Amino acid sequence: MEIVLIVVAFVLILLGCVFVFVPGLPGPLVAWCGPLVYVLFTKSSPEEMLPAMNAGTLVVSGLFAVFTLAFDFVSSWWGAKKYGATWRGGVGALVGAIIGPIVFSPLGGIPGMLVGLLVGPLVGAVLGELLGGRDWKNSSRAGWGTLIGTLLATVVKLFYCLGVFVWLLGALLARAL
Repeated sequence: MEIVLIVVAFVLILLGCVFVFVPGLPGPLVAWCGPLVYVLFTKSSPEEMLPAMNAGTLVVSGLFAVFTLAFDFVSSWWGAKKYGATWRGGVGALVGAIIGPIVFSPLGGIPGMLVGLLVGPLVGAVLGELLGGRDWKNSSRAGWGTLIGTLLATVVKLFYCLGVFVWLLGALLARAL
């Protein structure tokens, strides 16, 4: 039964890594559920439990997962604001983040969605600024700021998910040795 729990935990972590690139899906929280499922459903005695995984580390890592999701929203907004976006650019970027992956998904599933995730917010922010009466130069700066913020947030979320993978793998290896 423990093997099944280990497989389920790693599948959740890997799904979390994939979900990092899909808008609206909480990749870090899904990845965090991997170790949580393992710890909650394992029938090991306390001395056989993974030393690096206990209630305290699960709570802290869960808070980090929530932090990475909050950082996702804040960094996109920060990038847009840093490069001069108005609220119209922010709304355009949000709409672009939703529509972009849908429009580009026919190009090849996940790779198409990734392109849409990068292009959608950029185009959306630029269009939002242009429709708000701003010139091309300022509109494109706002779009690039949104793209930079989105990329930064994606990197942070992916590092978190990979960190959870290494954390569980290390804990399992430490117990096996």
